[in-house]
Amino acid sequence: MGAVGEIAGSGIVKLKQSIRSILPDDIVMWMKAGFDYGNNRKMLRKKERIRPYQAGRYPMGINLIGDVRAETGLGQSMRLLAEILEESNVPFIIKQVDSPGGLRRNENQWESRISDELKYAVNLIHINPGIWAESYNRFPAEVLDYRYHIAYWLWELETFPERWRPCIETVDEIWAPSEFISQSIRKITSKNVETVPYCIHLKKKEPYGRAYFGLPENKFLFLTMYDFKSVSERKNPKAAIAAYMKAFRKEETGVGLVVKIGHLQRQQELEQLRRQLTGYPNIYFITENLSRQEVESLILGADALISLHRSEGFGLPIAEAMCLGRPVVATAWSANMEFMDEICSCPVDYKLVEIRKTVGPYPKGSRWAEPDIEHAAEYLRKLYEEQEYCRTISKNAKVKIGKVLNGGRAAKMIRERFSAYGEIEK
Repeated sequence: MGAVGEIAGSGIVKLKQSIRSILPDDIVMWMKAGFDYGNNRKMLRKKERIRPYQAGRYPMGINLIGDVRAETGLGQSMRLLAEILEESNVPFIIKQVDSPGGLRRNENQWESRISDELKYAVNLIHINPGIWAESYNRFPAEVLDYRYHIAYWLWELETFPERWRPCIETVDEIWAPSEFISQSIRKITSKNVETVPYCIHLKKKEPYGRAYFGLPENKFLFLTMYDFKSVSERKNPKAAIAAYMKAFRKEETGVGLVVKIGHLQRQQELEQLRRQLTGYPNIYFITENLSRQEVESLILGADALISLHRSEGFGLPIAEAMCLGRPVVATAWSANMEFMDEICSCPVDYKLVEIRKTVGPYPKGSRWAEPDIEHAAEYLRKLYEEQEYCRTISKNAKVKIGKVLNGGRAAKMIRERFSAYGEIEK
């Protein structure tokens, strides 16, 4: 894209963001549904012209398709998939597809694998269904013809949206990083759905210390993190702040809270969080977008992580914190409970509640969890006051992630998937 195209694209992104900030989510969802309907019809018409998978036409291997350069959770998910494929010894290349939204793309550790030439028989597509139709319609025929299509999708509720059913029609099978997501998809399709979890092993790079982030050395620091590319109502940072305020008095100086916000778009939301913490010392807001090394260093620099989310499709920051040996206080519902328990973490009680109005992509009438603030506060207090308990949870967290989310386990799944079929048969 030339300079004019880049400027135009940036303008469209800003216009969409402005519209979303003005209109209620119900209206935005209605408008998007109309847009999606048109894209879906076009996609399904195009599917009729795509030539079906033909065994032997291409060598067995994987074309991993998605935004591997993006400094987002989805970008990190792509990079984790690449790591799994590397360990599995299944041949693969990466096709970079920029996701919408004006994202920073400075992650380049997989540059040597990026290619516009799709060499292999299998497309592993890491483009979520919300934008899959648009991408599908843009792809030339040589990307889609004669290949076997596997979608790797993320979703955060127990019911997969009906509006995405047409996307399912365009792929041969579906993978997901958690059984929570897999079960939600199986409810609306008879196609094969496999759970292929992420591998969580963090690079042994020299971490940046607390001073790098302007954080004190002599305080017990809790960290809560969320990104505006996710929906703040789901990530629920206000609950984390409320739990911290309930656990600690304003006069306590030996403890602090770090609030990390990525891709900050609406200053008023930041101001709301600041007002919520009025009068509390030792509150540290970090709003810069961070590299992977910086994110890992920030987690390592904290003493514990708080995630009082309402739902998670996986819970990547939770898993990463546990891998780094940091205790996690998190809502005991959804995908994170596939690697959390009371031995290795601090699972917080909750009530399942109905979503009373549409929030982002999450429709009114769906369910998610409302965490128990008082129970979370009890955990925060216990981690702060009981050093031995904190050390035990930290040690057990690291062991747990090493057992259930190691690269070897996920790589074995992929090897077995391919060796079982030799050539994939439909």
